[in-house]
Amino acid sequence: MNEEVIMLVVTNKYAYAMIVVDNITTELFGLNKYYNYLKKVKRNKLYTIKNKLDSLYHFWLWTLCNEVEEDEDIQLYFARYLLALESGFQIRHTVHIDELNEDITYILYESKPKQSSTIEKEKRAVESFFKYMNTFKLEDYNLEKNFLAYNKQAIYNKGSSYGLKMSKYMQNVLLDSESILPSRGNPVKGDIKAFPFQLFDELLEVADPREKLIYLLCGACSARISQALNLTFYDLDYSSKNVCLIDPFSNEQLGFHGVGRKKFLAEEYDIKIDFDKEHNKFGFKYPIPTHYKESASIVWLNENYKILFFNTLAEYNPIPESLRKPRHPFFFVRSTGKRMTTDEVYKKFKKHLKILQEKHPKFKYKLEGLGIHSLRHMFGSVMATLEAKLIMNGESEKAYEIRWFTSNAMGHKNESSTDVYFNRPWDIEIELGKYFQAMIDQQIVVNNNTNRRLKNAEKR
Repeated sequence: MNEEVIMLVVTNKYAYAMIVVDNITTELFGLNKYYNYLKKVKRNKLYTIKNKLDSLYHFWLWTLCNEVEEDEDIQLYFARYLLALESGFQIRHTVHIDELNEDITYILYESKPKQSSTIEKEKRAVESFFKYMNTFKLEDYNLEKNFLAYNKQAIYNKGSSYGLKMSKYMQNVLLDSESILPSRGNPVKGDIKAFPFQLFDELLEVADPREKLIYLLCGACSARISQALNLTFYDLDYSSKNVCLIDPFSNEQLGFHGVGRKKFLAEEYDIKIDFDKEHNKFGFKYPIPTHYKESASIVWLNENYKILFFNTLAEYNPIPESLRKPRHPFFFVRSTGKRMTTDEVYKKFKKHLKILQEKHPKFKYKLEGLGIHSLRHMFGSVMATLEAKLIMNGESEKAYEIRWFTSNAMGHKNESSTDVYFNRPWDIEIELGKYFQAMIDQQIVVNNNTNRRLKNAEKR
């Protein structure tokens, strides 16, 4: 029986994807060039690059076992792939076992059903790759035929480098700045991506001190999980009760003693953040709150959450920095001193969600499928709810500033980014709608009374 291998490797120096079936090796054409473009031109962090290449890798695997159908252009082909992501798909392979004299079919790769927001990200990542490839490649590419169907007839290609390629039609379509397919917007309006704020305090209660601190940063301060996991001992000011989150990949923010964090890590800890495998996988994205060179304290939903955070610090006792091998200043660690990963936080979060689902069955549908990023969405939802409450209390001037405040607190430069998070629960939307409807009805009554008085005055 031949050995099958499916592999995507992304390091701080290169990227490589391959599949070996029946001793035939297929590689993903152009992957490493695209990796260098993301790293050197787009200046994406390694964590972001891995996510984009992972999406591209999924599509490539799917193409190897899905032929282009008759009269199917790239738009229809790609749409078929997105539908496959929605329902999930498997890549199966059949081998003949001589000893048993029978064929055995098994799963080489499986993609679980994905939510619309995830599918949209996968779509953008694949299109970005093709647009980049078209910039530098002028020859006529062709979509590969079904690899798994014809590989036994392609033995002469053993060890060759071929894979997903691009047809001339695809070049022309993907050269445009617009997507070849419309965005898969969710028809449901509201805070469907947000952790329900009503259960946030209970989530904190069921969590251990370490996870409680992380949930507070992500939910009460809108931190991305990668930002929370980049917290260091130097970012906590116990006297002023302030917390800063500094990008370890940059010197544009001044951290401890006014030194750029990247430079500080290199000089104090000999951590080369771009290359150190333990530290370069976390990413950071844009700072929160929005600011310039100076470091600014993160914004809290409520002062009580800030107090709870600093009280909880006394309960969390990570292994001292001096005992960590190698030494590093990052705050959230395992018992060994190694940094806690995003996956570990996610697994804990899932466990806590299950506890809340069992305790509150009516919230089960709201908690289903949520990730740790739902806490950041919760922050935006609470802000949107506050805006509605101020409007209904006749404080529209204050309400006007809420969206600006939210955008600043969440580190958004564009208002459209804030719109993704600024969503109210459906019951608040209905209440606000009734408020505006009452205002309209009242205005109609006022107008009718005014018109009636004018007509009566004319008759006199």
